[in-house]
Amino acid sequence: MRRAAWGFLAGAALVLSACGDEKTPDGDKGPGVGEDGPLYLVHSAVETNGSRTNYFSLVDSLDQARTLDYSKSLELPGRPRLYSAKGVGFFAIGSGEAPTITRYEVRDGAFVAGTSMSFQQLGVKRLGAQAVHFISPTKAYYKDDAQAQIIVWNPAEMRVVKTIELPKEFIKQGYSTGLSQWASRDGEAFFAVGWSTTVFDAVLPGAILVRIDTATDEVTWQEESRCRDLGKTARIGDTLYFFSGVINGLGYAVKGTENAGQQDCILRISAGQKRFDADYVGSVAPALGEKKVGTVIAVTDDGMAWLQVADTTITPTAPGTTYREWYYKGWSWWRVPLATLRDPVRVQGEPGAYSAFTITSGSNFFISQSGSDYALSTLVELSTDTPKPGIAFPGFVLDVARIR
Repeated sequence: MRRAAWGFLAGAALVLSACGDEKTPDGDKGPGVGEDGPLYLVHSAVETNGSRTNYFSLVDSLDQARTLDYSKSLELPGRPRLYSAKGVGFFAIGSGEAPTITRYEVRDGAFVAGTSMSFQQLGVKRLGAQAVHFISPTKAYYKDDAQAQIIVWNPAEMRVVKTIELPKEFIKQGYSTGLSQWASRDGEAFFAVGWSTTVFDAVLPGAILVRIDTATDEVTWQEESRCRDLGKTARIGDTLYFFSGVINGLGYAVKGTENAGQQDCILRISAGQKRFDADYVGSVAPALGEKKVGTVIAVTDDGMAWLQVADTTITPTAPGTTYREWYYKGWSWWRVPLATLRDPVRVQGEPGAYSAFTITSGSNFFISQSGSDYALSTLVELSTDTPKPGIAFPGFVLDVARIR
């Protein structure tokens, strides 16, 4: 393992602006939003003639069948990003038009906008999805794939503390750099680095595991040759898992060459360890059998891995298949115990398009189902034998976060 060079932000002029106004139609609490118990923030959007309106709505249950009332939602234009973590007491929204993040709080069921800050002076041109990891109410990380840096910032004061430079070789010319979801446990945070073609039809072999000591901000990394395209992560107890992604599956199924993709791949960091276990490489392929390519999308708290599976007798795999064609049809949902990776069970329903949006809550697992015109979308819970519809909303869902 090697240690990263430090890059401190010294003397940079921070771009800070106080918003101050309350972004809520009235002070009434939304339906079902109490003072105690779980509280979720649903980010959905409606597009009309190429213009997008975003809605951030508070709900205390995802599986209660009802339609959201946008009159009590926070309404924003453009393509914003939601950054949140349970227990920090607030959430943040990144602008879709500039690298600006605004802090929000929920007071008496109303959204209250606070201070904003910008990463523009650090070279950030766009804000990434799921790029923020909250360490505490006063410390957060932002991983910047384009600049190969980690920005350490204080969400309470909305100011940049410093930057951590990552090796420039993490960025490969001619390829798109991908950073996995965060995976964390007490005192440390991890993510993986991988590379795909710019048309997203193949991935390069190998990956890099990055570890951050969250007390000292010391960064180390490990090169990994066994797997690639590690995008999704999960934590079971103090064991962390990393799963290969759907682009890897496309490269494997369509191109079938070593430089394009491989059979799906799972790596693990056991409790107390700082790198991938040398004696563990998992895969769902043996359990699924021939003519199927699986990708682990999420893991629920009961240790159940949820997969999107392509049936290659339906999903296009001819030479030259694009990622849009690969996503289009032949996909179904399956579940399998992560501990054994045996005896997978397929969820009821006809094969359809690939959809990476999911939300887990305890042992519950939700996907989004929409009509072709996105007039209405519904979160559907799949953990039981019969899929159960939950909350519905006009438009389509972009994110769901538990903020309490």
